[in-house]
Amino acid sequence: MEKSAIFRDERNKLFLDIMNSIRDALWVLDKHGNVLWVNNAAKRGLFEVSDIDLVNQNVLEMEKRGLFYPSIARLVTESKHFINTVQVTQNNQKLLVSGDFIPDENGDIEYIVSHARTLSETLNTNMELEKAEELLQRYKSQIRQLIWEKNKDNGEESFIGKSKAYVASLEWLEKVADVDTTVLITGETGVGKSAFAAKIHQLSDRSDKPFVHLNCAAIPEALIESELFGYKKGAFTGANQNGKTGLIAAAENGVLFLDEISELPLHLQSKLLQFLQNKTYIPVGGSQVQKADVRIIAATNTNLLELTRTGQFRADLFYRLNILPLNIPPLRERREDIVPLLDFYLKKYNNKYQKDHTLSGNLTDVFYNYDWPGNIRELENLLERLVITVENKEMDLRDLPDKIRNEQLGQISSLHALPANQTLTEYLNQIEREIIEKTYRQLQSTRKAAARLGVTQAYIARRFKKYKLKVVEEKDLTTME
Repeated sequence: MEKSAIFRDERNKLFLDIMNSIRDALWVLDKHGNVLWVNNAAKRGLFEVSDIDLVNQNVLEMEKRGLFYPSIARLVTESKHFINTVQVTQNNQKLLVSGDFIPDENGDIEYIVSHARTLSETLNTNMELEKAEELLQRYKSQIRQLIWEKNKDNGEESFIGKSKAYVASLEWLEKVADVDTTVLITGETGVGKSAFAAKIHQLSDRSDKPFVHLNCAAIPEALIESELFGYKKGAFTGANQNGKTGLIAAAENGVLFLDEISELPLHLQSKLLQFLQNKTYIPVGGSQVQKADVRIIAATNTNLLELTRTGQFRADLFYRLNILPLNIPPLRERREDIVPLLDFYLKKYNNKYQKDHTLSGNLTDVFYNYDWPGNIRELENLLERLVITVENKEMDLRDLPDKIRNEQLGQISSLHALPANQTLTEYLNQIEREIIEKTYRQLQSTRKAAARLGVTQAYIARRFKKYKLKVVEEKDLTTME
């Protein structure tokens, strides 16, 4: 059998040179399995034979002689479509082989083309790709981490504070962000649960995918199922005639943040549990199971465990959500962060409204001692209100809302009653100790505390020793006498 004219035509020399430069084995056969042409890689790498030894051979006969198995040409001829399989040669070499056909004008097989590569090369290539992908993900994670650290150092909004309790929460945030599983964020109203959820998404491998926020308490019970899971055409009266995509589908490959999860109706909790376990759901009015790759972050300001005991929340859903719990402490448990937060929001709203307000020392003290039941949200809103409404440059106690001012003044006036079991000296020492300790905790510096209280640093040093107070900045002591 002669070679086809296309392999003898000198005009195709460049094309043949290109094919011979490829390191993978290439075969061209006729419809009967006769070899018309092979590139150099097929001769060198597989059988180490000359061109004449392969060309004009029949691969079906070669298969029978045990040179390799199975014959890709035979499989293509039998199936008449693309084939991809593993082939074993006579010397037990494993090849990843693919084959397809070139049809004639009637659509029948005219030529068969196959491509082969040793399986070890394929595996090595895949391993290199996996390593490169792993390295890329590691670099992306490190870049996100560097940006996060920089933002923290620069006082990124909603992440201001260096108290031990708050730093522990931030460190836990960083850990859970890297783990692609469910997170349950707990904390009182206004502590920043939404900001924490958004930051987890930003630091995770899903950061370039959607972040979808659903407040379970803000949507009527009758609508929340269709909002979450979507619905099909004609699912209910008044429904969009084309149906609607739910938030789970909208969050594909990203994060769905379910805020106020305790408000999710009981009959929907079982559907959410199914999705968490199987990543499957059925839209309202639908019959086909849908799949979605979505990470769930839930948040609540209530005690879900207590709700499970009263039957208001499914225990199995609680334990499925509570894989990575993250608790954000209230402001009253991290008072040393109050002054930095006041400084941040005062600057923010001074800039926004083109003001130049300052806080008096008395007002700062009241803010420090106030319990902030609304936490950061209350603090921010109050600072914005004062910046907008106060006429004087320095804001003072008289500018506070009546409720807060009366509450704090009532606490201060109660100090004037001398306890029955204390002398005046003991009582005054107690007050002095509390004032010095609170001022130092606010300012984190004995020098600044002394300036704030109008005394010398040496005086503060003697009182620290007298009252056995702990100094965080040991370097302060070296400058005090």
